Amino acid sequence: MQWLNSPYPLLQSTKYKWLFALLSGIFVYVFLIVFEPFGAGQSIAYKYIFLAGFGVSVFLGVAITYFILPILFRKFFRPEKWTIGKEILLLSCCILIISILNSLHHYYWWGDTGFYQTFFNFLKITISIGIFPTVGLIFFKERMLSKRNIERAQLLSKQLPPAALAEIIRVQIQEESVKASPIVLSLSEFVYAQSEGNYVMIYHLEDSVLVYKLIRLSLKQLETQLEYLSQIKRCHRSYLINTQHITSIDGNARSLTIQLDKVTTPIPVSRSFSKADFS
Repeated sequence: MQWLNSPYPLLQSTKYKWLFALLSGIFVYVFLIVFEPFGAGQSIAYKYIFLAGFGVSVFLGVAITYFILPILFRKFFRPEKWTIGKEILLLSCCILIISILNSLHHYYWWGDTGFYQTFFNFLKITISIGIFPTVGLIFFKERMLSKRNIERAQLLSKQLPPAALAEIIRVQIQEESVKASPIVLSLSEFVYAQSEGNYVMIYHLEDSVLVYKLIRLSLKQLETQLEYLSQIKRCHRSYLINTQHITSIDGNARSLTIQLDKVTTPIPVSRSFSKADFS
């Protein structure tokens, strides 16, 4: 049960979703032609067109799984909450959808047996072919990604900056409106900033207590204002952090996260963030 609740990356890239669907369909089509399982080797009219229909069914099943289901169940498909158990459930739904499409294809091509009998036959076939490779792939992918991200976190941790210098470095943040007074604080007081649409939330220390202030300014504009400070890094599209406040860097199969001093919520790290960003 603990393994099923382990973090796991959710496929989000549109490009890779289409690629996965296309390659799955092609693989099934080639597999049926080469190995001729489940009677696929019978000599029938338009045999290769008939077999291509199963490849198309697989392509459509994968596409529906990764494009339609996330739209229908937005709360379920939250990348930051995605786990191995949810991935297995998603792929089980994919197998079910593919079985339905394969059954429809076979039923309307032949029509020799009832649809429900055809469906259960193809459900058994699809499960027997897909279940073990699916679970095995998830298991090895989770192990591989966990190992890679843990090693990456360890490398990044070794590159953490030294303690702040004795002299005080001032940070000045100006809102979009020039009429607003700028926020002035020392570098050691600035902890991180989080994007909030057209606004940005500034988290900083005030008498050693973490406080925050929402100002009208994009994160990109803030990054430009603070680009002269090597300690300020954009670790994610929604976060700017002060690397001097990093206490630890952790990794799992889904992602890397940074823990900042006095901040209870881990900060996500994009894949482009590397140990060179700490040098």
